Amino acid sequence: MRLFVLVLALFTLPLNAEDASAILTKVDQYRSPLESFVMDVQLTSHRGSTSETSRFRVYGKGNDRSLVEFTAPGSEKGKQLLMLRDAMWIYLPNASRPVRISPLQRLMGQASNGDVARTSFKVDYTVSGLTQEESHRVLDLVAKDPSVSYAKIRLWVDRATYEPRRADFYVASGKLVKRARYTGFDVMAGRRMVTRVEIEDLLRKGEKTVMTYSALTARDNPDKMFSRDSLGRW
Repeated sequence: MRLFVLVLALFTLPLNAEDASAILTKVDQYRSPLESFVMDVQLTSHRGSTSETSRFRVYGKGNDRSLVEFTAPGSEKGKQLLMLRDAMWIYLPNASRPVRISPLQRLMGQASNGDVARTSFKVDYTVSGLTQEESHRVLDLVAKDPSVSYAKIRLWVDRATYEPRRADFYVASGKLVKRARYTGFDVMAGRRMVTRVEIEDLLRKGEKTVMTYSALTARDNPDKMFSRDSLGRW
């Protein structure tokens, strides 16, 4: 019995902050494997027997700058989202200037603006706890800033590969609002990365959104691209 307790204690012993940060860095490499890139994102929202699809082109640089172009349906073309660190703006072709918005605001279905524009956990979160399961490490992430999309995330990571498997998202009140399952991986631009995420709405039963990534390509995106003054010009 004492041996069992000792083994259990070792199995659930948290790693130090440096080790936890290194794990999160490895997870992010499956979501944002290139320093400067362009890729296509498709969102398909399912509600009962109905579904709708939108498509986007995402330009990223570093871990904290991204520009999202709306490419389909045709009625959405011309719109753009700009995310700089934890600040976000939307550009509408018929508006005089970009409008500041929240990354938590819904973009489509269960996917928020931040879900599409941000591909890195480490930029916005720190690891507050880490436990070990038989086949996964479970990381508790807390937001560095209250303006971040979700106040807390619990993330399941494959022990062998460091691939993300599941993430539970909590808002500031502590309520669990949605769950993401990372169900597809493939090689793009010479890197293995997440290609499919299923997002379940835990407040609206039976509703989910599937997010797929494709056509990842290395691209030297200029710094001036990620500016409010440049919105609508790319």
